[in-house]
Amino acid sequence: MSSQLALNIRLRDEATFSNFIGSAAAKVQASDQISYLWGPAGSGKSHLLQAMCHQENQRNLDSIYLQCLGRHSPGILHSLESISLVCLDDIDEVIGNESWELELFHLVNSVKDGNTRLIVSASAPSARLNIQLPDLATRLRAAVAIETVALDDREKLRVLERRAASRGFALNEEVAKFILDRSPRDMHHLVELLGRLEVETLRQQKKLTIPFVKKTLQL
Repeated sequence: MSSQLALNIRLRDEATFSNFIGSAAAKVQASDQISYLWGPAGSGKSHLLQAMCHQENQRNLDSIYLQCLGRHSPGILHSLESISLVCLDDIDEVIGNESWELELFHLVNSVKDGNTRLIVSASAPSARLNIQLPDLATRLRAAVAIETVALDDREKLRVLERRAASRGFALNEEVAKFILDRSPRDMHHLVELLGRLEVETLRQQKKLTIPFVKKTLQL
């Protein structure tokens, strides 16, 4: 059974590769020891990092996924090189902080000297981050860069339909389009709406229809 540190963020059950649409999934699985994942908000970076952790855990190997780094002390990175897979989400949140940059630099070096895989994410290419520590900038720019892209509407529909199916309820294309046309289109918001619908379909024992969605979500 794989273990995780107490500070590890609980992984979302639905954040798996089977629920991801886009070429970045195959690239991140095949990437080297240190990878740099970048793209706009809602393009699937957090999903991919958590999917990698799920995959590692299924192999009975240790993994850790950390987000909201700015809420923690840089010391949170100490000794993470002993874990099989380390995923750090939104590192641009702490870039520019001298203490954080130094700890990130030490972690990257420790990973290079061992067998740990490190995947970090940010909203922009490493060359566009305002990194103060030159050695850290060099290390991150040398990492394998993988871009995630925002989904088009058809891809968003596929994601919603897949996630509904994985949770055991049907979401047909007509209902999915109704949701997409009447709500903010970022994936974080759409997935949140889907979660609310799942709860209500179970509670009320009803199928997903346009009138039901309209009433439940007040669209």
